Amino acid sequence: MTNKKSGQLDVAIVGGGPAGISACLELSKMADLKVALFESEAKLGGIPRTCHYFFGLRDRKRIYTGPAYARVLDSLIRRTSVEVYTNSTVVNIIPGKPGELHRIKVLSPQGLNSYECNFVLLATGCFESSCSVRTIPGARPAGIFTTGAVQELIRIHHQKPGGKALVIGSEHVALSSMLTLRSAGTSIAGVVEEDGEIQTYPSVAKAMSFFFGVPIYKDTSVKAILGEKRVKGVELVNEVEKRGFHVECDTVVITGKLRSYSPLIDNTSIERDPLTFGPVVDMNLMTSVPNIFAAGNILRGGDMHDLCALEGKQAAKNILERLASSESTMDEYVSVIVESPIRYAVPPKIIPSQIRFHRSSWLYPGFAIQVEHTLKNSVLEAWSGNEKVWERSYSKLIARSRIPLPIQKFNWNRIDKEKGITLKLKTD
Repeated sequence: MTNKKSGQLDVAIVGGGPAGISACLELSKMADLKVALFESEAKLGGIPRTCHYFFGLRDRKRIYTGPAYARVLDSLIRRTSVEVYTNSTVVNIIPGKPGELHRIKVLSPQGLNSYECNFVLLATGCFESSCSVRTIPGARPAGIFTTGAVQELIRIHHQKPGGKALVIGSEHVALSSMLTLRSAGTSIAGVVEEDGEIQTYPSVAKAMSFFFGVPIYKDTSVKAILGEKRVKGVELVNEVEKRGFHVECDTVVITGKLRSYSPLIDNTSIERDPLTFGPVVDMNLMTSVPNIFAAGNILRGGDMHDLCALEGKQAAKNILERLASSESTMDEYVSVIVESPIRYAVPPKIIPSQIRFHRSSWLYPGFAIQVEHTLKNSVLEAWSGNEKVWERSYSKLIARSRIPLPIQKFNWNRIDKEKGITLKLKTD
């Protein structure tokens, strides 16, 4: 296979989901920019193509179904000057040295092409942890899916995954998988949660449990998946009562525990966050390599689609500002580290001079954390060395959901830039 040099781009965007497309729409406002979007799938839109309702509220100002939202994004980008390449997988990024262009290699049906780029924006999204990563015991017969796989099977290929499914996990995506399974005519044997609290909005989960007649097994772990050629059932254990029981089903759907999809930064000089597995970015959404940016769920896994879209738009604005500026140096930052049960903080590098106040954090994808599991009656504290610089009480923190923090309210006069900021969570 030949490696063709296909020219130079001002901006290359990797990933055709909400973050990538929204970035393109913003960049297209500057007519003389040469921008290209690379998407490995045959169609644009990302995960929303396989989902249900409540898409587009914050970025498009109205509510769509997932497929309709994806079609709107596709239609909007086709009207711009952005070069769109579908069925085109970026297989390698070669960051340039200071003052040099970056290079990407793209595999498509036309062969392996190479592009030189002034800027690169990574927007490759996230994926769910598999059975093996979660160390779920038992065999691996046919009938085991992740949420993404079962939604694609039903929504894209119009196939029924099975007759009766057990859903593992109770995060937001578990609710989505339940809706998808019901639409295909698959009954739901139950929802299994290893924690004592549901990991999504309890009122919504309880309502769906009531109307669909689906039991929710809390404090419950998987002892074994049964079956040789096809799933025949699952052995469960209630960890509080130390009681084992059997649930009959022919399908198992593994949901949640989303992780950044970021293989492109492997073996590069782009710094990786050991907590999110994605690239480390500053408040400009720029990685440790100048002019390589990242936005959306590659930074965290599992944030809402419209916030990812707004973040992609913000990354594009930051790229345009950097294009217009003669400055090419990296700004000084304050590092943020977290202690368990906080899962991560994004961005982990805060530039004090660029902190902005927004009236509604619900509308802006700014500084935020996630917690590992749902918590009640917690106090979140920010420390710099021995100085407490901020705190807030929370009656409830939902697991693996975006929790925005008002960093503009931190006492920056008492923050030691060398010691950075440590976020701690105290619970009853």
